[in-house]
Amino acid sequence: MNPRESAPAGLRRIPERDVNPRDIRWLVQVDVERAALEERWGASEIARDDFAEWFCLAFSLTEGEAFILLREVEHPPVAGFVLSVTKGLFSPEAAGRIVQALGVPGARITHTNDEAVS
Repeated sequence: MNPRESAPAGLRRIPERDVNPRDIRWLVQVDVERAALEERWGASEIARDDFAEWFCLAFSLTEGEAFILLREVEHPPVAGFVLSVTKGLFSPEAAGRIVQALGVPGARITHTNDEAVS
């Protein structure tokens, strides 16, 4: 089995275009190196919007939820990536499970969206 296709939590890479930006909200910032993510999951994609270009790694879970890791290409405001998720994953607990399922040593949550803790 290709480790980029599945993890113990049923995690698999999907194309960034398969995650509708209207369906996701940012949940946490994750301190993780791009090289470590790409070693484990393959090369990031580049997405563009009205504001910037973004390194993206999108994933799907077996229960139908999805998430995406984003980092601005040119001038990232913080180290690591922003984790944005679909509605069913919008909780600090889910964020912790996602970071663990990524299987990247040293990856850790550094900031959580206040709306997720309320």
